[in-house]
Amino acid sequence: MFLHFGILTYTGSWAQPNLDITQFNPTQLDPNQWADAAVSAGMKFGVLTTRHHDGFALWDSQVSTFDVGSIPWQGGKGDVVRAYVDAFRGHGLLPGLYYSVWDSTHPVGGTSTSDATPVTPDQLDYVKAQLTELLTNYGEIPLLIFDGWAWKMGHRQVPYQEIRALVKSLQPNCLMLDNSHLMSPWENDLAGVEEAQGNAFVPADNTFPAVQMQKINLSGGNDWFWAPDVGNIMVESVIVAGHLKRVEPLWGNFLLNCPPNRDGLLPPEIVSRLAEVGAAWAPDPNRPPLPPQPPQIDVAYDPTVATATSGQGFFAVDGKDDWYTYTVWESAGALPQAVTVDLGQERPDVSVLNYVPRYVAQMGPSTDGAITSYNVYVSTDNATFTMVTSGDWPANGLMKTAAFDPVAARYVRLEATAVSGTNAAATEIAVGAHR
Repeated sequence: MFLHFGILTYTGSWAQPNLDITQFNPTQLDPNQWADAAVSAGMKFGVLTTRHHDGFALWDSQVSTFDVGSIPWQGGKGDVVRAYVDAFRGHGLLPGLYYSVWDSTHPVGGTSTSDATPVTPDQLDYVKAQLTELLTNYGEIPLLIFDGWAWKMGHRQVPYQEIRALVKSLQPNCLMLDNSHLMSPWENDLAGVEEAQGNAFVPADNTFPAVQMQKINLSGGNDWFWAPDVGNIMVESVIVAGHLKRVEPLWGNFLLNCPPNRDGLLPPEIVSRLAEVGAAWAPDPNRPPLPPQPPQIDVAYDPTVATATSGQGFFAVDGKDDWYTYTVWESAGALPQAVTVDLGQERPDVSVLNYVPRYVAQMGPSTDGAITSYNVYVSTDNATFTMVTSGDWPANGLMKTAAFDPVAARYVRLEATAVSGTNAAATEIAVGAHR
């Protein structure tokens, strides 16, 4: 159960800054009602929007006054996050959290989609402080979904390496998923698909643990939040046959957004629909286990720059991905062609490289330019390079992994010796350590 709840339930529009947060007033707030409905549907976990793009925090944040601790509701003593995690745990459900890195009010990442103001050190400290509060004060959090990050400012302005290290230091078992609009787990623990963004489903060739997100209301609402015109609630057959039975065989979780209303309750029509789903569907106990996964980047090493034998090498490491536009390195001229990534300093245990092939705006992954044969080289001085692995990859749009024995390196080079099509292409390249 995805729970979009916040100031947009009451006023404003998507990502609008400086909203009148005193209008937030859920007089009947009851996350136990949310949890009852989730159990009736057979759901196993929830995800609550602790802070959306507008910056309004559903807990009393010590680094902000744009939160529930600064409004009349419950005398400034309210805490939606606490009520939610307690209710879901009390019902045997896992309490996941959502957090938008983009905050248009403070602002982190600018005040609008067209505002590309760089993130300052103070703003980064603010993000880290709020994440520390969420991951310190509410017990074990199994899943943290980020938004407004890769697609808004990229994983370099708000450095992925630092955020991942912080999350894993506070909650080692917490899975991280950024809404990057990549259907592969690049700089993520899971692959994520936002169905409402281009009507995308978990791809038929998926082999990764995945999450697919969609709204239960097919019309109305204030973006993903409740509004008086919420309507056209998905019928049971669309949820069960049209989604659960399609997503489950592909190792996907279906994260269905059920927005609470201004009273702080799920609307009756959503509650009744979820009960119908629970009566009609049960997990398939015969689903094959998740396929063996490649070595994961446990410790991420953010690149500072990348060069290429041709084309714009930095496009492969800028960490910026949006359904409406992707930055893609594309080579020119005869193969082999290569991208060399500079990690900024020598790292002692580089052992994994991830490669995401070309993505096409509003379409998704493409096989055009997919690297099918490769070499990986490392260097400490950018002069002498040593090959650490080579191999072949299938010509598909899935993220690829090259793993090798840990080695000290500052520079890591991915060389394409054969591709699908003419020119090599890379939407993202990531480097790190597997431990």
